[in-house]
Amino acid sequence: MKSNQKGFTVIELLASFTLTMIIVVFLFEIVLELKDVYVNNSLKTRVIDKNALIATNINTKLSKKYISAASCASNRCTVTYLDGSSDQITVEPDGVTIGTKQKIAMPEGAEIENAILTASTVTLVAADPNVDNSYLQISYIVTGGNLNEDVSFNYVYTYH
Repeated sequence: MKSNQKGFTVIELLASFTLTMIIVVFLFEIVLELKDVYVNNSLKTRVIDKNALIATNINTKLSKKYISAASCASNRCTVTYLDGSSDQITVEPDGVTIGTKQKIAMPEGAEIENAILTASTVTLVAADPNVDNSYLQISYIVTGGNLNEDVSFNYVYTYH
């Protein structure tokens, strides 16, 4: 009787199984790392989009009327217009409120820290009506969630 020599030995099967498992483990680690990068960049992109929306809405709100004065205290700025009306901009850990009704929230897992709101008039040596000498500045840092680095926001609006 002739023996069949066409099969694999147990050692060959164990070696191929071991090599396959090593490759699968490395691929699994790469997939986990890529998932973390995706989640971080996704949150960072959403925070940047929210900051752009905040800047656009503040600019739209403030440029509709002529500003006569602005003052800031703590986390709130009050802008007074020439017609006597006023608006408030409030920065809180969960988002920014522009006016009384419009709140733009940060994405879940991210929060605002170190908010600095400033309103000031720059004293010019020779007053020039064509030069903006007053400004409103809103700065803050967004942290938390899966962000591996903080995202900063700095908005400056100049007016006469």
